[in-house]
Amino acid sequence: MNKTLPLKKIVDHPYFGLVCFVAVCFVLPRYGLAATMLGCALVLTACVSGNSARFRSRSGSLTAAAFLVVVMWLATAILAWLTKMGCLTE
Repeated sequence: MNKTLPLKKIVDHPYFGLVCFVAVCFVLPRYGLAATMLGCALVLTACVSGNSARFRSRSGSLTAAAFLVVVMWLATAILAWLTKMGCLTE
């Protein structure tokens, strides 16, 4: 018997939002801006992947949600690169 939890059950669990809130607001900022952005991008990706029905438009398209996820990851990558190059000081 398969005992793994699907992503939808994890994202729909009431404590998932609490854990994400605590991590993004209190834990990750201690490690810098890049870690906080990475955490936000991971949470957004998990939510869109797990509950794609909530992010669909009226026509049933996921284009806006996918665009938002791509932009979030792109901003995270740029921020991490700028931090690594020393252009941003934390």
